[in-house]
Amino acid sequence: MGLFTDGFKLLKKASEPLYKTPKSIQETIEIMAVAENGIFEVSKNKYSKCYRFQDINYTTATEDEQIGIFERYCKFLNSLDCNYKITINNKNKNMDDLRDKVLISKKDDGFNNYRDIYNDIIEEKIIEGRQGIEQERYLTITIERKNFEEAKAQFATLEATIHKAFIELGAEIVPLNGNERLKVLYDYYHLGDEGSFDFDIKEAKKVGADFKNDLCNGMVKYFPDHFEDENKYCKALFIKKYPSSLSDRFINEITSLPVHSITSIDVVPVPKDLTTKVLQKKYLGIESDIIKQQRIRNKNNDFSTEISYAKRTEKKEIEAIMDDVRENDQCLFFVAVTIILMAESKKELESVCETVETIGKRNSCTIDTHYLKQREALNTALPIGVRQVETMRTLLTQSLAVLMPFNVQELNDSTGNYYGINQISKNVNIGNRKKLINGNGFVFGVPGSGKSFFCKMEMGSVFLSGEDEIIVIDPMNGATRWQLKRLSTYASRLYKNN
Repeated sequence: MGLFTDGFKLLKKASEPLYKTPKSIQETIEIMAVAENGIFEVSKNKYSKCYRFQDINYTTATEDEQIGIFERYCKFLNSLDCNYKITINNKNKNMDDLRDKVLISKKDDGFNNYRDIYNDIIEEKIIEGRQGIEQERYLTITIERKNFEEAKAQFATLEATIHKAFIELGAEIVPLNGNERLKVLYDYYHLGDEGSFDFDIKEAKKVGADFKNDLCNGMVKYFPDHFEDENKYCKALFIKKYPSSLSDRFINEITSLPVHSITSIDVVPVPKDLTTKVLQKKYLGIESDIIKQQRIRNKNNDFSTEISYAKRTEKKEIEAIMDDVRENDQCLFFVAVTIILMAESKKELESVCETVETIGKRNSCTIDTHYLKQREALNTALPIGVRQVETMRTLLTQSLAVLMPFNVQELNDSTGNYYGINQISKNVNIGNRKKLINGNGFVFGVPGSGKSFFCKMEMGSVFLSGEDEIIVIDPMNGATRWQLKRLSTYASRLYKNN
C-alpha cells in the first residue's frame, strides 16, 4: 500500500535469531529458557506464553450468527495491546488411539460378530475422513519485561481479558504448561513418532538436562527454497500480496487441506495515537502533492480543477481509513501470514505447494516462497513466540478479522457412540451423552429420513458397548421389534458373507 513511513519500521522489525549461523541442530530452536508454568524466554527480556483454544461452529452458522461472531472477534483483536500470533496446526493424529476410543471392545457374551460388523462400519467412515490429521489452534503472546516475575504478573493480567473474550465467542481456551508446549514442538520435529515424548521440566532441572537435546531430531538440511529432516520434506510460504477484499473462508480453505501443515498469523498492534499521527501526516502529504500538481498546471496555463486519478484514489483511500479509525473503532495492525507445508517426498511437497498457491490465486492473493529464509520462517510459524521474517503489511481490524481461524467444532468424546460424519471436516462424530448436564435427546426429521434406523443404531451401540438398560416403548404395536429383528438378520448375513 505504501502509506506509512519510518515511524512504523520499529514496530514491524523482525527479531534477530539467537544464532545467525547455528553450529548444531539444538541451536536452530529459538528458545533460551523454559519454565514449568509454560512461560518461555525467547530472547533477552522477551517472554512468551501459549494458549490452546477450541474451534467453534462458524462455517455452519447462519449469516446473522456469523456477523455476531465476526464483531466479537474484532473486539477481541482490538483488546490486545501486545504482539501475538494465532497458529492453526494440522498435526499428526494417532489413529491407534482414535480406534481405541471409537471401536467397541470385544466381550465374552456371544455378540462379538455384531461388534465386528459395527466396527467395520466405523472403520470405513474413519478412512473416508481426513486420514491422520488432527487440527489444533494456539494463541501465543509475546511481551517485553525486565525479568521472569514481571512477565508472570503481566500474563496473569492478560489472561483475564483473553478468557472473557473467548467466553463471548463460545470457545474454551486453556493455557499450556511447559511440558505441553514442548510436546507441541516435539510433535512437529518427530512427525510420526509423537508417542515417544518423555521429558519433564521439573525432573530435568534436578539432573541438569537440556530440553533441546530431547526436543530436536537427528538431522536437518536447509536449502534456499525448502528444508528436510529425518522423515519429511518442508517448505515455508507467505502471503506476499493481499487483494482489496478477501473471503472469510480463505484461511479455512488452506487449513482444511488433508496435509500436515502449520499456518501462523503474526500480529503487531499499532498504538492508536501513532496511527492517528501517521494518517494525518500522510493526508497532509497528499494535499501538498495536489497543490503542487495544480500549481504546475496553472503555470502551463491549464486552469482545470480536476486532479489526477491516482491522487484522487489515494486521497479517498486515506480518508476512508481515517473515518474507519475515528468512527468505527478500527485499529491498525502489522500482519504476516506464514505457512509451513510438510510431505513425505519432494514431489508430494511440490504438489501440495501448487495446490496452496492455486487457492491463493483464486482469492486474488499472491503466495510466495520464503527464499533463503526457511529456518527463520519455521521458527516464526511455530508457536514459540518469535518473529524473524519481515513480510508484514498494514491491515485494519476488520481486514485482520477476515483471516478467521474458526471453522467447525468437532465431536470426539472418549467412550462415546458414533453419530455420523461431520459434513465440513469429514471426520466421525463420537459423542457421549453421559457427559452432558442433561443427556436426554430427541430425533427429528421428515418421513423416510432414517429416524428409526438412527435410534436402532444407537440402541445397538449402547447394547454392545456398555451395561446400560434399553427400554423400548413402541406405539406401533411391534413395528420396532420387527425392524430390529430385520436389522439383526441383515447383520448376520453380512457377517457370514464376510
